[in-house]
Amino acid sequence: MIMAAAQTAHTLSPQDNDRVERSGPPPKEDAGFYLVLTYFRKTNAEGLRIRTYLARAVELAKSGAEPDCTAAFSELKEVLRNEVNEAYRRARAIEDIGTIDPKTEAWFARELVQVRNAWDDLDRLWGTDLLGNESTVELIKRGQRTLEILDQLIFLCACQTIPDELGNYLENYRIGTSLDFVATFKDQLPDEASTQRVLQTLAPQSVLVPGLIDVKNARVIKADQRPWRQMLSVLVVLFTAAVGFLIVGIAVHLGEWLHFSPADWSLTPNQWASLNGGYLLILAGVLAHWVLDRLKQNRAGSDVTPFSEWLMWVHVNEVPITVRIMTVWLLLGMGIAFKTFDLSKALQPVTYFTAGYFIDSTFDALIGQFNTFVTANDPANKAKQEKTT
Repeated sequence: MIMAAAQTAHTLSPQDNDRVERSGPPPKEDAGFYLVLTYFRKTNAEGLRIRTYLARAVELAKSGAEPDCTAAFSELKEVLRNEVNEAYRRARAIEDIGTIDPKTEAWFARELVQVRNAWDDLDRLWGTDLLGNESTVELIKRGQRTLEILDQLIFLCACQTIPDELGNYLENYRIGTSLDFVATFKDQLPDEASTQRVLQTLAPQSVLVPGLIDVKNARVIKADQRPWRQMLSVLVVLFTAAVGFLIVGIAVHLGEWLHFSPADWSLTPNQWASLNGGYLLILAGVLAHWVLDRLKQNRAGSDVTPFSEWLMWVHVNEVPITVRIMTVWLLLGMGIAFKTFDLSKALQPVTYFTAGYFIDSTFDALIGQFNTFVTANDPANKAKQEKTT
């Protein structure tokens, strides 16, 4: 029984939340999962509510406003007592969950005990009536201890509820796009630091999150964990590259099919090998730029995907890679149209390879400048900067 186990469990502490990585996803298909999740969500909301009253009372105590301080702590005690009683009622409602859903109880057993311990600690702190003659120092000390317990309680509940919500959010995201974790879940935690701490806790638990966690930038990148979907990304990239050879084949025969004169259409079937070779060299230049760029990211610690997991890297970048390959088609066509690539001479590997490398580098620079421009002119960012200044 959960309540019985709570009698012997340790008090909730920051160390209790140094979670061991889960070996698999939670049993969402079982009836008890969302019952327990509801329990954690309600506990999280009530913990934040109590914290609001507590912060006000502690602030008044530190300011020396005696009558207001006493009234604020009395109001806090009343709110907290009601919430503790409500928490015990909810705990009794899920006490027998093991009989209807043992998988869910086994998954959340430790966290359920820790939540009960936190409410017990708050009950002991505020179980007796305030006499009215408590010193400000004593009230502040009790308030700070309460704040520690509440913050750990809120953090613990957020760690249980956010993965499920995160999955629902990411369902609407395209592969490779990212979600701003702090902006999305800041309402469930006291401050930004706590929100980032939740992200750090979830980072090694890939089975709980349908994406890649970028702790440094506090974002989650949509990624499918299924191997077949990741392989599909590779096939999409290879198919896009193969279309380039089809375009070359069509281009060299188009003059014959439509009876163009050499002056109107200079490409001939004899140039098929040269064009394919040039296309491959440009692709190699683009690939070289991508590999070197990823090496730099890895050294800088900004590469979200483990360096050995190239399959996942291709998967989350399937759209950018596909777009880059399409720019190779454009580059090759423009090079021929403006006679940058002289097909009357022997194939020039350095020219084609360098063109591919630098066109991709230029593409990156343009995208970076565009993103900087958009970010700088985003009304939300401007408002945030005005508040900080």
